[in-house]
Amino acid sequence: MNYRFLLCLLCGITILWSCGNFPAGPATSQESDASAPMFDSLPSAITGITFSNIVDVEKVKSPMEYINVYNGGGVAVGDINNDGLPDIYFGGNLADNKLYLNKGNFQFEDITAKAGVACANSWSTGVTMADVNGDGFLDMYVCRGYYEDPAKRQNQLFINNGDLTFSEKSKAYGLVDSSYSIVATFLDYDKDGHPDLFVGNHPLNRMVTYEQHIKNWHNPQLNSSDRLYHNNGNGTFSDYTIKTGLLNYGWTLGAIAADLNQDGWTDIYVAVDHSEPDRYYLNNGNGTFSEVSEQKMRHISYSSMGTDAADINNDGKLDIAIVEMLPTSNFNEKTKMAAVSPIRFWAFADVGYQLQYMRNMLQLNMGDGTFSDIGQMAGIERTDWSWSSLLADFDNDGWKDYFVTNGNLRDYLDQDHQKKMFAALEKADAAHQSKKNLIAAFGKTALTQKTKNVFFKNNGNLTFTELGKEYGLDHPGYSSGAAYADFDNDGDLDLVVNNTNEEASIYKNLSREKIGNHYLRVKMEHPASICPIGTKVTLESATGLQFQEFTFTRGYQSSVEGVLHFGLGKDDMVNKLTIQWLDGKTQTLSDVKSNQVLTLHYHDATAPSKQVKKTPLLFADITAISGIDYAHRETIFDDYAIQALLPHKMSQLGPLVSTGDVNQDGLEDFFVGGGNGYPGALYYQNQNGGFTKSEFPTFVNEANCEDMGSAIFDVNNDGYADMYVASGGSEFAEGSELYQDRLYINVGGGELRKVIHALPNIHTSSSCVKPFDFDGDGDLDLFIGGRQVPRRYPSPANSVLLENVNGKFQDATATKAPGFQALGMVTDAIWTDLNGDNVPDLLITGEWMPITVFLQTGGKFVNKTTGFGLENTTGWWNKIASGDIDNDGDNDFILGNLGLNYKYKATPEKPFHIYAADFDKNGTFDIALGYFFNDGVLYPVRGLECSSAQVPAIAGAFPSYKEYGKASLNDVYGRKLKTALHYEAKVFASSVLKNMGGGKYELSALPPEAQIAPVNGIVLQDFDDDGNLDLVIGGNLYVSEVETGRADAGKGLYLQGLGDGNFKPCYPYDSGLNIPGDVKDIWPIRNHLSASKKLLICNNNGKMQLIKWTGNSHRKLADMQ
Repeated sequence: MNYRFLLCLLCGITILWSCGNFPAGPATSQESDASAPMFDSLPSAITGITFSNIVDVEKVKSPMEYINVYNGGGVAVGDINNDGLPDIYFGGNLADNKLYLNKGNFQFEDITAKAGVACANSWSTGVTMADVNGDGFLDMYVCRGYYEDPAKRQNQLFINNGDLTFSEKSKAYGLVDSSYSIVATFLDYDKDGHPDLFVGNHPLNRMVTYEQHIKNWHNPQLNSSDRLYHNNGNGTFSDYTIKTGLLNYGWTLGAIAADLNQDGWTDIYVAVDHSEPDRYYLNNGNGTFSEVSEQKMRHISYSSMGTDAADINNDGKLDIAIVEMLPTSNFNEKTKMAAVSPIRFWAFADVGYQLQYMRNMLQLNMGDGTFSDIGQMAGIERTDWSWSSLLADFDNDGWKDYFVTNGNLRDYLDQDHQKKMFAALEKADAAHQSKKNLIAAFGKTALTQKTKNVFFKNNGNLTFTELGKEYGLDHPGYSSGAAYADFDNDGDLDLVVNNTNEEASIYKNLSREKIGNHYLRVKMEHPASICPIGTKVTLESATGLQFQEFTFTRGYQSSVEGVLHFGLGKDDMVNKLTIQWLDGKTQTLSDVKSNQVLTLHYHDATAPSKQVKKTPLLFADITAISGIDYAHRETIFDDYAIQALLPHKMSQLGPLVSTGDVNQDGLEDFFVGGGNGYPGALYYQNQNGGFTKSEFPTFVNEANCEDMGSAIFDVNNDGYADMYVASGGSEFAEGSELYQDRLYINVGGGELRKVIHALPNIHTSSSCVKPFDFDGDGDLDLFIGGRQVPRRYPSPANSVLLENVNGKFQDATATKAPGFQALGMVTDAIWTDLNGDNVPDLLITGEWMPITVFLQTGGKFVNKTTGFGLENTTGWWNKIASGDIDNDGDNDFILGNLGLNYKYKATPEKPFHIYAADFDKNGTFDIALGYFFNDGVLYPVRGLECSSAQVPAIAGAFPSYKEYGKASLNDVYGRKLKTALHYEAKVFASSVLKNMGGGKYELSALPPEAQIAPVNGIVLQDFDDDGNLDLVIGGNLYVSEVETGRADAGKGLYLQGLGDGNFKPCYPYDSGLNIPGDVKDIWPIRNHLSASKKLLICNNNGKMQLIKWTGNSHRKLADMQ
């Protein structure tokens, strides 16, 4: 057996990284002062809670034998005796479980022995509460694992006898699951009024080969699969796992049951650790589920732990949070994260695994059943080795915050520890000695490091701020399960945390005393025939809408109290509250007072009224009936084989599109560029708004070129529309003839013929083509943006000014625009009068470039970027559009950038750096990316393994990961940085450049919803016919290197112009705009005969789309704010 290989598998490094009021309880501590943290950690001397989840590393198995040995235990809270006070039940590993009765005033009594729920001599993991038999008392279900003896792994069902005692009834109820279980959640998946049970399980053996992973994933076995137990309604359950389509394989750690697509049926999201992808089980409404994660999510976490679902942006839809294990410090990231193997990454993807990245995810519900990860923009992507994931409003401001627990008893991901183990294995192998004991000792001898828990405050704008220290929740230790409840009935949510090898943490929330925000708590009363799980409550107050769905199991191995808690901020009244039970019955209340526990009774609800007819959407995809069948394709080219540390591929930047009336029928036609090896295409528009593809062999003959920007315009003033096509990409060596641009002259009838000698010989990899008569001589000249110097990223490319002289173009760059030479990595440009002198100037964008201004003065173009105050706007700018967005009579600009939902961050104070040079003198242009952590030091982005693969000397200079983890970028590359090409990105937000008059401009970011993905396409139009310019944007970046992960959250966005320079973003489900691909260009095209207005959408390596819009100034589109 190859133990070294299996050890790598264990650590994940072969692929990735591996309505009545309850009285408020009296205060338990002194009056809160303003300087005290928001939460008060109460000692066991006050609470009486002494439970500690004991795990003796010397006595338990190694992680090599049982991978979940250090995963901790859960905690469940609920009112087991219906006295209005939530009680606490802890799950223990080597420790017995403990049940504590809440006596009020944060004092608890250990009633474990009397209750009979200790689960002695077993290994408990997840615990949850629910009223299983409908008698009005909460029961408890306990998951168990670890032991090889199935009898010691049998999950336990404790039925509440109503007298503070419980009876174990798993066998009688048919819930004797002897798998290795970790989490359980009750749900009513078939809406029959009875709670069913989902149990998350995992196999025993983590040490399997890649081939075995794939085999097991495609052919799962029931004994290691998650289970679904159907409640038969007679006190028994039946295993419906196979019948419902839930048979699977993988290391489940978390599960949340909720109606994620809002179709009225409860779905299940399963968080899966290690190689296998998470599972999103969509309830089909017929007793079966379909696994749809790949269709509904663009990517997921790799080692997923705990998960929760809640509405984080108050749009009435459930979002999903999943924690992983991305470190919060540069040192830990460099010492614990192994390099990603692209080969393994894509090998798993090729066999059907969803794309997985090693970081936390915050999956934003896009309202159409799909989700987009915004975790990096939200600021929650890295929280260390995390377990629990809880979304709730802890400060009663009306926005759900985020609490995460952390810690692992042994850090067997430490790369130096693994390195030593590999050496020991090789030595033993050479001596023909057994390696079994070495591998078993691997997990036990690893270092130990306590890790702080994390708290994020919701800022109400799709971002969070980490305030663990300020809130008193940054406890360093080994925390796992956590749950929230209002233990003292004072109107805010308290916390309980299950810690390993130390007493559990009990946190009293002081927000009511410190802030005084209002709240409303909602309880549900129902007959035994109705299951409350899945009930939805929506409320509207002066500050907006809130939504919650009731379920018990949340976070990690844990369950929360059975009350829905709403913070109301300063609103003392709820204008409208609606409850919708799972069977569809609803009840609506008006003018509900705050600061109370409101009990809603099922018998007060009525059958739902007929659905209101949905207003027609503003946009519709009509590609299928348009005649447009163009699908862009790319020839596979490995950019990283040439420049190993490229941040993203430079060979997949198209396609781009241009429009014009080529065949002189009065209708706009379009040309879309082709990738290397594939021809571009010209489509003629028909009178009915459809399109017909031309069949010109000239495009086929030029298929070896990588088409980039193009322009359709009359070159020679003969009345016919000609076409210019720029050649780009990075597939060919610098100076290749395949970078020569092409000019096609229209000879009549819409026939375009390539002309050979009308262009100068310029072999630059180009981006954009921008015609304009800059010299006023009556013909159109050209600005050609130089996109890149092939294979020398990020070297500045030459841009070109071509002067039209009698239908032929001459290079006027040296004489009229010398500043265009080595200008940068230009992406787009626009001709406009920037200083009000009625002379056309140029505004230019690019990668690693500031928003660049060239004023035309005396027939020459001069760089005046600094004079316009734009010198500190360096970013990864992609696109420009212009229009008068504030109705003041001058042109403003919209600029597409990388966006804020990406691994790389940039501010003027902490720029994102790149250095490039042949650092090791081997003839290749090497790249060093640098970024700042919180300590203000500029560190290398890439790890030791990747960096030394590019520059082998680095491995010799830093023999350990520990040494490399302490090294700054300057420590790694030294004096070589001083002579290297160097850029600093300072702005990554897509932005508005507002014309303030008098040659002054003001830059501001577009709304957060416009920052979730790169913006590559922009159209400014009055889409809703209200007299104000609106905005459509689209983008994404699918070709990021695999450690960074692709930017794919964008689905296109419509932003309604308010006429004052501001925009209201509108959800895709509310506008109808849906352009989720790797969008590279968007362009409007019209048909004046039918008055139809359409948008052409160009997707890299994908089908082109045609979107139609119908203006209607009276439409009310949902405001995403």
